Amino acid sequence: MAAPFPNHPQLRGNFAPINFEAQIQDLVVEGVVPEALSGSLYRNGPNPKYAPTGPYHWFGGDGMVHAFHFNAGRVDYLNRWIQTPKHIAELAEGHSVSRARKPDPETGKLASDNENGLANTHIVWHGNQLLALDEGSKPFELAPMSLESKGYTETGRRLSGAMTAHPKIDPETGELHGFGYMTGYAGSPTMTYHVLDKAGAVIRSDEFEAPYPAMVHDFVITRDYVLFPIFPLTFDMARAAKIGSPFAFDAAKGTHIGVLKRGAPVSEIRWIEGPLCFVFHYQNAWNDGDQITVDTIEFAVAPNFPLVDGTLPSYADAQGKLVRWHINLKNGEVKREPVLDVASEFPRMDERYTGHRYRHGYIAAASTRQRGDKGLFHEITHIDLDSGKTRTWDAGVGNGVSEPVFVPEPEGAAEGVGWLLATVFKSDTNNSELVVLNAAAVNDGPVATVQLDHRIPFGFHGSWRNN
Repeated sequence: MAAPFPNHPQLRGNFAPINFEAQIQDLVVEGVVPEALSGSLYRNGPNPKYAPTGPYHWFGGDGMVHAFHFNAGRVDYLNRWIQTPKHIAELAEGHSVSRARKPDPETGKLASDNENGLANTHIVWHGNQLLALDEGSKPFELAPMSLESKGYTETGRRLSGAMTAHPKIDPETGELHGFGYMTGYAGSPTMTYHVLDKAGAVIRSDEFEAPYPAMVHDFVITRDYVLFPIFPLTFDMARAAKIGSPFAFDAAKGTHIGVLKRGAPVSEIRWIEGPLCFVFHYQNAWNDGDQITVDTIEFAVAPNFPLVDGTLPSYADAQGKLVRWHINLKNGEVKREPVLDVASEFPRMDERYTGHRYRHGYIAAASTRQRGDKGLFHEITHIDLDSGKTRTWDAGVGNGVSEPVFVPEPEGAAEGVGWLLATVFKSDTNNSELVVLNAAAVNDGPVATVQLDHRIPFGFHGSWRNN
């Protein structure tokens, strides 16, 4: 018999999982879905099937994918748990199971298991494959329409170590650039850099040493460079017994940015000093010769993780803001420029401009923030990075918006001409909706609202696949 879930802040409200899979044909729509929207929106997030048996963190829930299939103004929906080895074992046992890691008999270090992950963080379409991704595993394939689990990919098995959840797809070449960290064992400073061609075949998968072992959630590419920013969210297994987490923000380690010329061997990575802060996500980056511009969501320290003394970040330090970095490769200088002084996260853009100069950015934001709001973002904001002007749609304080995914109009539309898709948790009715916004007129509100009878628990990332 399944046990009840504990009264944990990341298992309550819309952080709580839903205990079912569903398939709904022809959802009710308020407004009109643009007929040119033809394809699928996928969203991924943690959704544990069973109550955790030990300490729980939001990042550690079993992956569930939600899909919205668009066709001729109609929208269908389905959700599925991802059948990872861990989830299959839980179904067999009837309770939560730990991802056991076996220590190396010679070194005692916990070996990495890159095919026993959660597949709960992001989902991307590349090389004609729908790939569910997480922090420390190889890509896991799903069927694009049914979400049937196909398993860890053969391509992934040729990667040197894991690939984290934020690969970048070069819009000019179709190549997928990815990376991994702590390759080989927990606490290793070894990282990996992967490149797959547009068909999904591995071009390179190389290992290199970071300045120290740390959580490295995201990275950026430009036309000429790959950047690996390393922030001091460091890892020490011995620390877990003292403060309850092997990860902690250790300011003394500093920030280091690895810069690699695209196509060069990893032995040529140059490490430069970066600003002391923490970044989960980047909006974009580009270079003009040896000047690199990177748009980041900066936090003073790592939110959701302790400091080295075991204390948690202050409320003020847990608010991310959009900041632009100007990196001068001639002298290694990094200058910071505040861009948007509003609590923000989950930045997205028109991905046809990944790695290139761009103008339009889209962010989940919260201009009204208060203690006890569980970090909810209630607004979707469009920022014109040339003029600095913003346009915002407010879903209402107390409601929660997801990361906005940009979908361009077909037939070569200009940058920013298209739609934003986002899910919205409605706190008063305890259900979720999918909104379609005109990306060029976000403040006008949804052109269509797709209604669900149930809620979609707070998740992380998603993407669009054209039909």
